[in-house]
Amino acid sequence: MKHIILLLFLLLSVISFSADSTRIDTSYHHNRNYAALWSTFIPGAGQVYNEIGHRKVQGRAHISWWRAPVIIAGLGVTGYFAVTNGVQAKDIKTEWLKREETGVETNFIGVTSDELLKGSPSFYGFDERAKYRDYAVAGFILIYGMNIIDAFVDAHFVTFDVSQHLQFSMRPKLFSPNEYGISLALKFK
Repeated sequence: MKHIILLLFLLLSVISFSADSTRIDTSYHHNRNYAALWSTFIPGAGQVYNEIGHRKVQGRAHISWWRAPVIIAGLGVTGYFAVTNGVQAKDIKTEWLKREETGVETNFIGVTSDELLKGSPSFYGFDERAKYRDYAVAGFILIYGMNIIDAFVDAHFVTFDVSQHLQFSMRPKLFSPNEYGISLALKFK
């Protein structure tokens, strides 16, 4: 199963963009560091900066701009879940501490102190809320870091020559009657 998923991922990731290598503006120099810095301070801004660079090359428009809303949505969703689960974990912990001091139920009536900490099938306790908060924070950091890396790597490909002379072919290959594989060939003319 892992091999099929890997092969499917390889096939989907090999989509190639070909463009005419004739440049509109030959004096243009696209700075990779600027793209990374823009994305560091404003998530998605490095991708927009790269789109401006792609438009200076014939046939390369609309390659990078669509990533900015995806990045902002990912950061928004993970940030929302981090804040929501953090607030709920804090409320549960506050309730548990009040119950330990006074023994009075204030917010979570009908939920035992043990369920407040560990949870139950119908109630997410402090441990689960804190775990989901941590997962959301890790997802936020991962998306933010991938945003910066994507802007830097894509900025490198703004001035990368992708001409019609680049060919990629993939064919099945039989090594022996019981062993088969795939032959990949990349040709530069």
